[in-house]
Parts: sequence; C-alpha cells; structure tokens
Amino acid sequence: MSSTIETVAEPSAGKLLPRVGRQLVRNPQLSVGLGLLTALVLLFLLAPVISGENPNYQNLLQTLAGPSGSHPLGTDSLGRDAFSRLLYAGRIDLGIGIAAVLAPFILGTTLGLLAGYLGGWVDAVIMRVLEIVVAFPFYVLVIAIVFALGSGVRSIFIAITAVAWVSYARIVRGEVLVARRVGYVQAAKAAGLSTPRILFRHLTPNVLTQALVYAMSDIVMTILAIVTLGFLGLGVQPPTAEWGSMMQDGYQYISIHPWLVTAPGIAVVVTGVALSLIGDGLATELGRRQ
Repeated sequence: MSSTIETVAEPSAGKLLPRVGRQLVRNPQLSVGLGLLTALVLLFLLAPVISGENPNYQNLLQTLAGPSGSHPLGTDSLGRDAFSRLLYAGRIDLGIGIAAVLAPFILGTTLGLLAGYLGGWVDAVIMRVLEIVVAFPFYVLVIAIVFALGSGVRSIFIAITAVAWVSYARIVRGEVLVARRVGYVQAAKAAGLSTPRILFRHLTPNVLTQALVYAMSDIVMTILAIVTLGFLGLGVQPPTAEWGSMMQDGYQYISIHPWLVTAPGIAVVVTGVALSLIGDGLATELGRRQ
C-alpha cells in the first residue's frame, strides 16, 4: 500500500515545456511578473558591463553632478556614479530579500507542520509563541531587534527570521488541519508509515502551495524592511551600495537633485510590482487547479 501512496505520475520532458508555455500565455500576471523580474536580475548581474563604473569610486571634483552621458543619473555627494550604485544596490536588496525569506519559510513551515499534525501541547506551545510575536507590529519588532543586535546583514537576517516565520506557520498549520483528515493521510497511517515520513513525504508537497504564494509578497515586505533599515542607518553599512542608504544620502539634496532619491525609490517599486505579479499569478494558477 505504501508504494501505491508514494507513486506520483510525472509528465515527460517533451510535454512539460509546451504545458508551461500554455500556462504562461493564459496567465498574463505570472508571465509579465517573471519577465520583469528576469529583466531586473539581468540588469543587476550585468551591472559591471552596463554601468562600467565602480560603485564605490569617489571623485570629489564631480560631486552632485547632473545626469550626463558618462553618468546617466549623475553623481552623489561623494562623486560616486548614482546609476552604477543603483544597479549594484539591486544585487544587495533583492539578494538579501530572497535569502532572508528562506530561513523563516523553512522554520515556519516546519513548526506549522508539527503544530497542525501533532496537535496537543505541541500545537498549544507553538501557537502561544506565535501570538506573542504577532502582538507586535512587524516593522517595530524588526527595527527593535536590529537596534539591539547592531546594524548589519547578520542582524537583518536574525530579525526577519525571528518575526516572519509566524505567517508561514499559521498558513501551513491551517492547511495541515484540513489535509490530515484527507484519505491519503489516513491511508499512510494505516500503512504504518512513520510520522516524519507522513509529514515530509506526503503532507509537505500538498500544503506548501499557499505558503509559496505568500513568499512572493513576503519578499516584497522583506525588501521594504531592508530599505527602511538602510534609510535609518541600521541596515547594510557604507560604502556598500543599498537603496535605503542611497535615499538617505540623497534626501538632503532632494530639492536640487531629486533623482538621487527617486531612482532607488522607483527601483523598489518596480521590483515589488514584479514580485507581486508573480504572487498573484501563482495564486490564480493555484485557484484553477483546485
């Protein structure tokens, strides 16, 4: 019986690509989001080729220069090329945003699986901790943790992991409470499969879809948190290029050089739109399959 439970039909490679293509055509949100995100990633990765400038090179003879052929967005107060820093900052913010979601995703998913499947005192303890964390506003708690630990990437990872796992735990727990009563779980129990095997082999693939959709919007929230911390001086430290610190540096010159603030702001918005479109597209695709 266990072999029957674990058998999953997999489409051949020849049929998979046309199927993916059809799904993208009928799901414009997903296709546009993926296209926009791909374009952004290529821009960030090809920053040395596209900009041709060292983002940290200071030319004090060309401070706060306006846009030109050699400096499309001008230079900042230290004479650094703003366009080059914008592209390199995209690497930092998007990279940290994606990486910082992985830890809370894994932690929250695991705790949600345990709480939903085991129930009892395990569920009670996890839910009480979750309620304590949820009682504080997201940004307030993140800023407080980073302030206590000190600025830097390590503190950002710890703060976001300590706060963001609760959403995944709540989503996965709710899915498990429904799924554990479904026939395939009951059949797995009757077959004598161990609890870890039921949890991670059978339940996990069937309860992760909503969490994956939420992860797209969570990356946006994480990037906004990173930018906010950078603007407050608690995020990625100088001279590393980062959108939040770029906006903080250019804020005092907003009346005469508005592009120093608006350019990184637009980059944050465009990145957020791309990720949000992907999340909406995944949600639409999920709704069609249910």
